Amino acid sequence: MAAIESGTTELKPAKAILHNLKTLPEAASWTGLISGLLVVFVSTTGPIAILYQAAAAGDLSVDLTNSWLFTVFLGSGLFGLYLSLRFAMPIIGTWASTTTALLVTGLVDHKFSDVIGAYFGASILLLIVGMTGLFEKIIKVIPQSLIMAMLAGVLLSFGLRIFTATQVNPMLGMAMLLIYFTSRKLKFRAPVLLAFFVGLSIAIIQSKIQLSNIELSPAKPIWVAPTFSLGAFFTLSIPIFLMVMTTQNAPGIVLLKAVNYRPPINQIVTLGGLLSILGSGFAGAGVNVSSMTASIAISPDSDPNPKKRYFSGVVCGLAYCAAAVFAATISTMYRSFPIELPSILAGIALLPIIINSLTDSLADSDFRDAAAVTFLVTISGISGWGVGAPFWGILAGLLIHQITHAGKIFKK
Repeated sequence: MAAIESGTTELKPAKAILHNLKTLPEAASWTGLISGLLVVFVSTTGPIAILYQAAAAGDLSVDLTNSWLFTVFLGSGLFGLYLSLRFAMPIIGTWASTTTALLVTGLVDHKFSDVIGAYFGASILLLIVGMTGLFEKIIKVIPQSLIMAMLAGVLLSFGLRIFTATQVNPMLGMAMLLIYFTSRKLKFRAPVLLAFFVGLSIAIIQSKIQLSNIELSPAKPIWVAPTFSLGAFFTLSIPIFLMVMTTQNAPGIVLLKAVNYRPPINQIVTLGGLLSILGSGFAGAGVNVSSMTASIAISPDSDPNPKKRYFSGVVCGLAYCAAAVFAATISTMYRSFPIELPSILAGIALLPIIINSLTDSLADSDFRDAAAVTFLVTISGISGWGVGAPFWGILAGLLIHQITHAGKIFKK
């Protein structure tokens, strides 16, 4: 059995960072470099396609969208860079694409300043959980089946857009889907990235992309004063908090444990909450440990020696920070794409999460009826008293489970 790696957990922060900076050249490798860069390349394809759909739903200005992108990149970069150097583990930062997807409807029902306020609320909850060490206890209490059913309901529309966009441009959609599933079958490390390049090539061949206006220019963060509403707290803050906890931090920590690391759970959650608070006013909340792309950088493919794998985390953090500087350039490139390309790309990027969330929501027979109700209420889009469907979906699921399994709701 492989030894459990604790990295430099026992050292004080300053001493640990200094030690790991000194040993960083010894940990460097071409595979680690490529792995760290590949994580960022993947994140600048599918996940930010979701961000642009949310921005379009809220009719956000170009400058606000660029600021949003700058902040999520910078927060992800600082998170992974600090934790990788502090603990000598490949801890990969990211922002929660699932919570961004929630804003596709949230920005229709709420003004942007309310969303910023909801970000502050969710971030404060995450910080409290990290500082108090309640993460593992809360994860055990929350009915996982209902959270996953809500998530599946939130993301379903993205899956449907794969095919509505394919109807608009059949060659683009069918080629991207074919490449995606073929590369997954062949165990390619980044099937979404390959699908993006194929889609981009086809769009260029079809003369549907205009790249003449792209310039290398830095993004400028824009502060948005938050406003707070009870409806946004229940519709956005609580679902965002639950999604980050259960669909990002929990599986991200499990991934690190699966490759024999002992991750510093409280520090991970605390730093994510702190960076989320600092970025909330610029729309950059939801910073967390990666659960989707982390496997690229934390596996033996990155480096056979687990003690040296933190190099890929450092590379990833630096690459995210560089991407933040040129977020406006990346944004300009995305706005030059035909609308069906990011729609298909976002759906493909979220497809594994949709599949997993549907599977997990129905896996427990005791919660199956409640999960089905949660899923259906969430996709219905109903609202009341300023509170949207995700909250009502969870509430309806809890009620149904209480009726069918009275007194057993928190025993799972």
